[in-house]
Amino acid sequence: MLTSTDVLPCAPLLGEWSFDCGLVVVDRGGVIHTEGSVNTVFPFASVTKPLAVYAALIAVDRHMFDLDAPAGPRAPEGATIRHLMAHASGLPFEAGYASQRPERHRVYSNVGIEIMGEQFEEATGVDIQTWTDEQVLTPLGVVDVEFDGSPAWGAKGSARCLAEIVREWLNPTLVSPEIFREATSTQFAGLDGVVPSYGRHKENAWGLGFEIHGQKDPHWMSTLHSPKAFGHFGRSGSFVWVDPDLGLAAVFLGEKPYDEEHHAKWTDLNGRIVACYRKNGR
Repeated sequence: MLTSTDVLPCAPLLGEWSFDCGLVVVDRGGVIHTEGSVNTVFPFASVTKPLAVYAALIAVDRHMFDLDAPAGPRAPEGATIRHLMAHASGLPFEAGYASQRPERHRVYSNVGIEIMGEQFEEATGVDIQTWTDEQVLTPLGVVDVEFDGSPAWGAKGSARCLAEIVREWLNPTLVSPEIFREATSTQFAGLDGVVPSYGRHKENAWGLGFEIHGQKDPHWMSTLHSPKAFGHFGRSGSFVWVDPDLGLAAVFLGEKPYDEEHHAKWTDLNGRIVACYRKNGR
């Protein structure tokens, strides 16, 4: 279990919020800052997606699951597992809405990640939830993350334990460098699309399970983040981000679903985290 050394002298970073929440900041050496309710279990919502995809990439590394295999009969013709993970399959946000051909736009899709989970189980014989527990959570010593629902939104846990997963993404040990490079590099470059709540971007960069910061502005990350920064946020009011250029990552979880308060404060909060880290020569 990671423990905090609280070495960032810029506290408090979190600021005032109208609800219970927690913030954990980590670098490659471990936890460097905690604030708020970091041991309370909160829903991850869509932050589940990069966790589930990362677990699936372990199977890709072992040649048990093929990124370029067809995505199955529920996906548009020509769509692959890679398309599903990168939100480029043409599937809509939720089932029941119209689909389009793959690689036309970047359409953020819950149903796409759920189909990925179905195809994973068909290919491996193991459901994605059990695989994630056995191949990610257990090896990392993560004890209070529960994942028994949709791979698009079904996990929950504490910010401290989510930070253990995020630190793995700073120093990957469970997948090869080649696979992780693919996961954190833009797939199907040039696709426009909407970042929920932050508008349409001409280049809506996504990797495999991870949103890529790129040049997006406005954005929930800050302009101080490098273009290589990657992460995800969720409807429950959750976010994770990793900036490999800085060697820095952060986790935010709370009890209130995403609303105007999150939208108004997240970008500034994330900018303060980066600025403090840089100021103190980390």
